[in-house]
Amino acid sequence: MAHDHVLDGHILNLVQTHTIYEQLELQELLKQRGFDIPQATLSRKLKKMKIAKVDGIYKAIQFNIPLLPPVLNIQISEHGIIVLHVYPGHANSLASYIDQKYVSFSLQSPSNSGILGTIAGDDTIVLIIRSKTELPKVLNALQEDFPYLSISDKPAY
Repeated sequence: MAHDHVLDGHILNLVQTHTIYEQLELQELLKQRGFDIPQATLSRKLKKMKIAKVDGIYKAIQFNIPLLPPVLNIQISEHGIIVLHVYPGHANSLASYIDQKYVSFSLQSPSNSGILGTIAGDDTIVLIIRSKTELPKVLNALQEDFPYLSISDKPAY
């Protein structure tokens, strides 16, 4: 049973860090890590783990939309730093959601969301963006996730 969790972790890691077009590629990568599993077993595992092909590439899919903590306030510095304020104790879960949705950890297929990562405190999240020129794209993405936010204090960029 513990072996299954270890294998699941390797599968998820490979899918998140490699561009995988076919199950055979994933089988070979797993074999390099010491896991020799039949294609039928791998196919069942992928379905169970909610990993599917999206635009021809295997990706972890989130079918359940998470209940996001509300963002109370957003501030944008003249340098393009975005700060989100949430209720105490909610910053880590929201930062994790933003990381999962917008930040790619794969060197082979970098994210084009403009967000490089997040830093979370107890009630504050700092979004690190690639450059000030990507600020409008990041703000639009945030507006989609949090349509109630008033992002009218946009600095001139």
